[in-house]
Amino acid sequence: MKRITLLLLSLASILFYSCNLDSDNETPIVETVTIDGITLPKGFVISKLYEPTDKEQGSWVSIAKDDQGNFYTSDQYGSIYKSRLTKSGEKDVFEVRKLEVNIGLAQGLLYHNKELFALVNSNDEKIQSGLYKIIDSNGDGELDKVKTLKTLNGNGEHGPHNIVLAPDGQSMYMVFGNHTDIPSDVHGRVPEVWGEDNLLPVIKDPSGHANSRKAPGGWVAQTDFEGKKWTLITVGTRNTYDIAFNRDNELFGFDSDMEYDLGMPWYRPIRLIHMTSGADFGWRTGTGKFKDFYPDNLSGIANLGQGSPTGLLDGRELKFPAYYQKGLYLFDWSYGTMYHAKLTPKGSSFDAEVTEFLSGVPLPLTNGVVGDDGALYFLTGGRRLESGLYRVTYEGDLPFEVLALEERSDGKRQRDLRRELEVLHVSPSADQIPLIMKHLNHEDRAIRYSARVALEHLDYAHWKDEIKKDNPPEVAVGLALAIARHGDDAARVEALKILVGIEWQSLEESKKLDFIRAVDLLLTRMEGSLPNDMHKKIKKLFLPAYLASSEAVNMELCKILSYLQVAEIVGLTLDEMETNTSTEGMKALYISGDISNRSEQYGKDVENMLANMPNQRNISYAKSLSYLQKGWSTSTRERYFKWFGDAMQKAGGKQYLNFIRAIQKEALANVPEEEQDYLSELTEIAAARRPDYMEDVKQPQGPGMAYSVELLMSAYEKNYKNADFENGRNMFKASLCISCHSMNGEGGSTGPELTQIGSRFTVGAIAEAIVNPSGTIGDRYQYSDYHMEDGSVITGIEINEDDNTIEVAISAFAPDVTAKVRKDRLESVELSKISPMPAGLVNRLNEQEITDLIAYMLSGGNQDKIKK
Repeated sequence: MKRITLLLLSLASILFYSCNLDSDNETPIVETVTIDGITLPKGFVISKLYEPTDKEQGSWVSIAKDDQGNFYTSDQYGSIYKSRLTKSGEKDVFEVRKLEVNIGLAQGLLYHNKELFALVNSNDEKIQSGLYKIIDSNGDGELDKVKTLKTLNGNGEHGPHNIVLAPDGQSMYMVFGNHTDIPSDVHGRVPEVWGEDNLLPVIKDPSGHANSRKAPGGWVAQTDFEGKKWTLITVGTRNTYDIAFNRDNELFGFDSDMEYDLGMPWYRPIRLIHMTSGADFGWRTGTGKFKDFYPDNLSGIANLGQGSPTGLLDGRELKFPAYYQKGLYLFDWSYGTMYHAKLTPKGSSFDAEVTEFLSGVPLPLTNGVVGDDGALYFLTGGRRLESGLYRVTYEGDLPFEVLALEERSDGKRQRDLRRELEVLHVSPSADQIPLIMKHLNHEDRAIRYSARVALEHLDYAHWKDEIKKDNPPEVAVGLALAIARHGDDAARVEALKILVGIEWQSLEESKKLDFIRAVDLLLTRMEGSLPNDMHKKIKKLFLPAYLASSEAVNMELCKILSYLQVAEIVGLTLDEMETNTSTEGMKALYISGDISNRSEQYGKDVENMLANMPNQRNISYAKSLSYLQKGWSTSTRERYFKWFGDAMQKAGGKQYLNFIRAIQKEALANVPEEEQDYLSELTEIAAARRPDYMEDVKQPQGPGMAYSVELLMSAYEKNYKNADFENGRNMFKASLCISCHSMNGEGGSTGPELTQIGSRFTVGAIAEAIVNPSGTIGDRYQYSDYHMEDGSVITGIEINEDDNTIEVAISAFAPDVTAKVRKDRLESVELSKISPMPAGLVNRLNEQEITDLIAYMLSGGNQDKIKK
């Protein structure tokens, strides 16, 4: 009887846990605890198991586990290590040894079937970026031989990243940043007709970042275990570092933002994305990023504000309470924050409830794995920072049990329909055109998208006449998007004729925006000139609706009407820009997770921006008007260029002012030459003058010396207790640091932002960066050497390019100073090994002055944090 009772209790317990895991009533634990400076939900326990930096084993950025309880980790710039956690009495012992193989630099590791796969990200001449596997060649249980599966062109912070096993265990998926080229032999689920697809000219990043990169951006691919057959899965991300499958066997990524774009209408925050087959997520360089609502890209399912996404991990096998098993764990490197995203099916995709799981300062999270014991193991490090391996377990009172979770019934019907269409991405069939057409106007966005991708994988001849049929408006829009990408100009004009006959204003908001984007894309892809009669019809269609619709519709209409040179919009738009100055609703994008209170680096920029918010809507109008040549009078031009001066008084990301000036420059090109100086002066009169950072700066007293890392560290150790914050601030300026670096929102932007340097770097690391600036150069700040036919070399960073020339900024201290590289005289280009930051800038400082400078930097510009 006792055994029966226990069995019934056990069955009841299993049923409880099963219901608990599938219930939508669970909530995250609100009460928190702080252990060794790391805050996490009550009941969870965290411990640091190992510090590889202390053992001169580098800074670990990737981790995998095998089926014997061993871990494999890789230094970002060095070797791969094998380790095992054991017990010695009550004490944890972490045994680590280096793999004796000629491979490392792996930002992705995967152990499967007794083989270790490494996705290598290398700028070392001895080993090329690519996919490798390490095998046990003689059966002695040790991995000892490296096989090259595929080499790749791409490296650095936006190079090859992580690798994960497919849910069926029969293949693997890899993710790559937007500076990694898709090999010419890699094809698959994404129709290869991507383009920049911006109707108006794109303004590239004034800092030069990613200016040479074009569509399709970052990408995901699938391959077999011999790396023979690669399939392209998704494109259009910026720099997704990691991917993961959830309990429904759906693929997700955690994509990065471009923090320099804060305050701009094209800014996109870090976001969790559902990576469905054939998807393009719309990353384009500079101002060209697609709007989330564009139907020719997919949006994120959750925006998280600002940060630097790294690891992504599914919680299925964790011995955590039910709520924490069900979702994904999102790692943010910048803010030392790990988020938990509970995913709830919504149609064929998902909603995400994002909460903070743990955080610490400094805690530069890189990657993680679920251990055989059900604990969460994660790494910190990257960029040569001090590195650590941590373990998180649950020891609280809530029940937990790791269960093998099957795909949920919620949303399964819609997911199955989407997957049925996705089969046609790899096995196109003209017989399925009726199925595809039926779902081009499905209420579910991901299904609509998948249907159009299925159509685009078919030969154009099979479906080119479908738009001539009596289709619902939404179907006509889907067909028009596909025709824009695959048809010729005659087909595009035919599609425009059909669209202009639709009563588009009767559509709901999202479908209006789809309609406008279809017209936009047809115009963008036109290779010849638009027929005059079609020009008039589009103007007649859109002009009456301009500024009588939603903000999103109005901004998109302004772009098309400016492209068509519709003179009537000049006065209307300026009136709107001058009267509708409210920034209501624009701040929500930036306060996610109370980011301004938690981050010293982004936080100050965000805080300044929220206090002096630019109007992103009016920046969009101003950019569109910069293309418009017709309809201007003297008074309207004066009003327009005064607006630039007002905009320059606002705050945003590091390139905010430079972008505003770049838009103004575009506008000036359409102004009669004799008026350009006058209008430029109007802007300057209206603008707040840039602060003179060198005003009242006192020069160092000296005597200086030729500092080595050891001498600098010694000087700091002797004098830091007497550090003078104000003198440190003065030395930050006198040593010209402020010309290129900002601290607390003050300073230049051609070098890394330094507000958080004290929470990430030791005195020794800072000394190394000052004394030997060429030792490690960040991708974003690395110059290139342009070797010319005459033997000369131009060194700089690309900021613009046209068919004939490459414009490069040649001085970090004066970013406006540029040189033109003629392509017809260019012999070769290679990355410069010399930092744009000169060595010896601090050699004029005496020991106390150098100490004051370092103390100021360590404080992040906050006097209360000066170490005494």
